[in-house]
Amino acid sequence: MKNKKLTYALGVLVAVVWGLILYRVFDAVHSNDDTGISPAKAAVKQPYDDYSVPKDTTHLLLNYRDPFGLVKQKDTVKVVMVHRNSKGFKPPLAMDWGFIQYSGYIRNPGSKKLVAIMTVNGKNVMMAEGETTDQVKLLKNLRDSIKISFKGKTKFIVMHTGNL
Repeated sequence: MKNKKLTYALGVLVAVVWGLILYRVFDAVHSNDDTGISPAKAAVKQPYDDYSVPKDTTHLLLNYRDPFGLVKQKDTVKVVMVHRNSKGFKPPLAMDWGFIQYSGYIRNPGSKKLVAIMTVNGKNVMMAEGETTDQVKLLKNLRDSIKISFKGKTKFIVMHTGNL
């Protein structure tokens, strides 16, 4: 018998709770209360500026020793002194070809000719056989090297395969 009484009491309690829930829902839906906030009473809200950058007031002190090693820093700048003769400029006996580098080649699909990709005086150029750029004439493209002429002298330059 105790179970029946407890079951009835719990049933009544559930009915009361659901009644309160339904009463609140219907009251909110069918409410005719037009007591909204009038525009005169509404406070003007200013937007919160999250994106402003605060002024940096910290200072770094870089006067500590190297935490990763005991080796002092070496000066990597080399000063090169150039002495000039009063008699004039004398050209070097051996010509420096370092201003020309051969990077590779491509094949022109229209003419089937090889086009060399080179760097001359720091400029990237593409030349076919017989073309001249900055007094440098491409005589022959041999795929792994090129034969060039500069100021009457000829030289073979091997393809530059340095790591970038």
